[in-house]
Parts: sequence; C-alpha cells; structure tokens
Amino acid sequence: MLELSKREKDSYSIRSAINALMSGGTSKLEGLELECHQELEKTFPQKTGGVIVPSALFEMKRNWRKQRDLSATTFGSGGALVPTVVESEVIPVLRNKLCTQRLGMRVLSGLEGNVAIPRQTSPATVYSLAEQATLTKSNQTFDQVLLSPHRVGAYQSFTRQLVLQSSVDVENLLRDDLNKSVAVKIDALVLQGQGAADEPTGILNTTGIGSLAFGGAATWQELIAFESALARANADEGKLGWCVSTNTRGRWQQIAKSGVGVTSVVPIFLWDEANIIHDGTNDAYVKGYRAAATNNVLNDLVYFGAWDEACLGIFGDGLELIVDPYTQSTDATIRVTVNTFVDLAIRHAASFCVSSDAGNL
Repeated sequence: MLELSKREKDSYSIRSAINALMSGGTSKLEGLELECHQELEKTFPQKTGGVIVPSALFEMKRNWRKQRDLSATTFGSGGALVPTVVESEVIPVLRNKLCTQRLGMRVLSGLEGNVAIPRQTSPATVYSLAEQATLTKSNQTFDQVLLSPHRVGAYQSFTRQLVLQSSVDVENLLRDDLNKSVAVKIDALVLQGQGAADEPTGILNTTGIGSLAFGGAATWQELIAFESALARANADEGKLGWCVSTNTRGRWQQIAKSGVGVTSVVPIFLWDEANIIHDGTNDAYVKGYRAAATNNVLNDLVYFGAWDEACLGIFGDGLELIVDPYTQSTDATIRVTVNTFVDLAIRHAASFCVSSDAGNL
C-alpha cells in the first residue's frame, strides 16, 4: 500500500485530479496527484484511462465547524435577508455493515498478475513397525489456491457546477461514498460471491465447506455443533467467529441457553448483552467467539469459521478513478467511475461451516 503522511493526505485533491482528466487526461496531472498516479500505475493489473487514487485517501475528513440553517417565517418581514447556510458535513447514507475484515479475514494487497498460493493437501504417512522391518515410502501432496482479478466498480454522476464549486466538501463526499460503496459490495462477495457471472467465489459457494441445519429455532447445542464440525476437520483454530444477519442477531437475543445453571428468572441468551463488545460495532461474543451482524448476509444464514483462512486479494494498490465529461455533456453532467480488482481464496474449505437454513426461526 502506498503510504502517505497526514500532510500529503490533506494536500491530495481528487477535485484537481478530476479537473485534470476533464482538461486532457492524465497528461494534465501534476504535483502530488501525478506522483501518486505514476507510482500506483506500476502495480495496477491493467492499463487505465483514468487516474489511480491511493486507497489511503479514502478516510472521511471531518469538519466540525458548526452552523445552523437560518429561516424566517415571513419572507417580507426579514426572511429575505436571512441566508440559508449549507452544512459542510453531508449526512451519510445508511449502509450494510462490513464484517469480514473485522472478523479476521486476511487481505493481500498490491498483487500483480494471477497469483497461486501453494497448499499442502496431505502429510507424510507414519508407520509403527518391527525393529528391522522396511518402511514404506510416502509422499506429501500439494495443490494451489488461485487468485485472479475480478472487477468491482461503481459510477456516479455529478453536475459540472457541483464538481467545480466547493460550497460542500465534494472531495470528501466522492472519497467516502465511492470507497464505502465498493467496500460493501466486496464484503458481500466474500460471503456469497457466485463464482460465476464475473463474481469471485464466496465462502457460501466454496466447494467443501461444512453445512448444518437448524431445523427450527437455534439452540445452544446447535451452536456447539458448528464448533464441533470444524474440530472434526482439525480446523478449529485461528480467528474463529460468527457472521449472521441482523434478523438472526435479534432472534438470538431472545433465545435462552438451556442446561444446568440457567433459570427462567435470570436467563442467559445466545447473544447475551453481558457479552457485548463495547467498541462501537455492536458485536458480541457468542460461545466465546466474536459475532458480527450485517444485512449483507442473504436468507438469514449463519456463518461460522476461521476467518483468517479467507484471503482477499487486491490487485494493484488503490482505486481506478475515471472521469467522463462527454457521455452526458448535454446535461452539463460528469460521470465519475471507480474500479478495483479483487478475488477471494479459502485456504481450507473445512475451516468454514454455513447453515443450510435460516438462523432466525
């Protein structure tokens, strides 16, 4: 990842990059924007017609200067003299939560070309035999885990006037919205990418993962079964955790554990408030493992696994930003497109178990 100092992050101007592309392409870039583009272009998986923006920039800068919208009830009695002041910080859209990296997924960035990760699939065979008996030869076996680029992108349209003016912090709006939109999509692909239709293969569609059915309301015993499924495959190690839907989280907050020491007076729930992690995420510990909830989970399925066995490969370092002032030129509108290239590889499929039915029954 291209490292930038705080001063460089503050100095980098996406608006300047956009204006340069509108004026004649990357040849018009200069200063910090040009230096970053030239450095990042060396690792990007394809030649781009736009500018490559450092991923380190995609942090929402906050301007805490407070203002109030002013108004008057009667226009002719002074209302005409009162301006409307637009806040510099835009209220963000509500988005699906990102969970996979927080649970421990590996991220491999700056990849070039197709990537093959060697994997040992079987150990040597060990024998117990008599003092002078002849050993039988055995060989380990290997295969490869492959990563190849899959494009993930989004585009938005802005009026020429909005891009050129700075009444609202357009640069940070562009950075924050495009980055978060792409990140939410990647998080969803990690969970259930089809492995077809140009999508990477997500955990749900990876051959060989475990599968368990609740067959009704979730129970403590069934949560143990998820853990046991990984243990039988020697995969119960690493960053183990749960990823569920928000519906499932709400339901598990109502289901009490059964067994010795649990009473109807003071029940202990599957997702118990005593185990909430107070770090702003609303995550909790379920059966001792971190549990996260997101609306990216389809059909209220339940994922349990060693999340560091999932490898997200990012090809190149940064997001490709392309500015098109021509397609909608009659409307004085500029189209801004962002692309990145990713793939997902599961080191061992047995490290994940996903329910075959909903966890919120």
